[in-house]
Amino acid sequence: MDKRKKELIRCTVLLIVSLACGAALALAPETAAAGAGTGLQICLSVLAPSLFPFLVLSVFAVRCGAAALLGRLLERPIRFLFRLPGSCAAVLLMGLIGGYPVGARGAAALLRSGQITEREAERLCLFCLNAGPAFVLSAVGAGFLHSRRAGVILLASGLLGSLTLGLLLRGRGPLPKAERREAARETAGEALVSSAADACRSLVSLCCFVVLFSTVLAFVRPLLPSGPALPVISALLEVTGGCRDLALAGAPLWAMAAALGWGGLSVHLQIRSMPGTPRLPALRFALARALHGALAALFAFLLNLWVPLEGTAQPVFSPLDQPQGALGGSPAASAALLAACAAFLLSCSVPRLLPPRQGRA
Repeated sequence: MDKRKKELIRCTVLLIVSLACGAALALAPETAAAGAGTGLQICLSVLAPSLFPFLVLSVFAVRCGAAALLGRLLERPIRFLFRLPGSCAAVLLMGLIGGYPVGARGAAALLRSGQITEREAERLCLFCLNAGPAFVLSAVGAGFLHSRRAGVILLASGLLGSLTLGLLLRGRGPLPKAERREAARETAGEALVSSAADACRSLVSLCCFVVLFSTVLAFVRPLLPSGPALPVISALLEVTGGCRDLALAGAPLWAMAAALGWGGLSVHLQIRSMPGTPRLPALRFALARALHGALAALFAFLLNLWVPLEGTAQPVFSPLDQPQGALGGSPAASAALLAACAAFLLSCSVPRLLPPRQGRA
């Protein structure tokens, strides 16, 4: 089959899918509105307050030179453990504790500044992705499972899975020689403004995918039979709704850890769509996330044997089922949203406020 015929088949399939989606939206607008509303609630109550500060901080650390300074201090252990330059230390730390897209955003900033190569950025993006403590401990542990101990086990298993995956991906052979790669630095004010604007654009992109997949799940749920199929498909597509459905189905803790390690197709697309992110092959990225999920599930199973959960599980509920206020019912979410809007408006005037420097890319 020649290339032209394959392209024609692909376009035909996409046209049929687009028409089917359009017909579904026209025939069931209430379902689409309910799914989109759930996605917006997730964005305002979970994503905005937990991710936006870390998105700003991860890029700010690179642009102001803090990552390079920390890299000089941790050059040897980072090169020995992960075969990466020391400048990756700050991004690795932010990726482990900040939430899924934070590590990828920091890797993109390192690549853009010339501190790491394309190959190093790709490998860093494969393992420095982890669910953030705010989401795992508050939403999943305390909210979905009514157990902070369960949240701690899930967070620890995810971190151990990320670090183990990084060790597995380090490769073999002699360690690369330490190279001092000088990067263009910005003043603290310039770095803060540009980092906030960058984080705002990334957060908008993330929220778009969350709303999209929440709408898709709203149409998929009625079509699935009752049983394990619904929580499994939900976890494969979107991590927040998937963890909620797994908790409602009474799934074991290791299954929840696997879902958090996998991250959901929504997170995969969020990371791959962010500007400047290394273009990883889709299959390779998916296999890395699946391996992370398997490692997290193994660590969660072992930790649960060592530290059993307290008492009998209480009835599980989702905090997203509670009525939300005009801005998501969370002061933190409102503050984060206002900060994002202010950063976006301020970024529009950056070219006029900051004169260009000679030699800056």
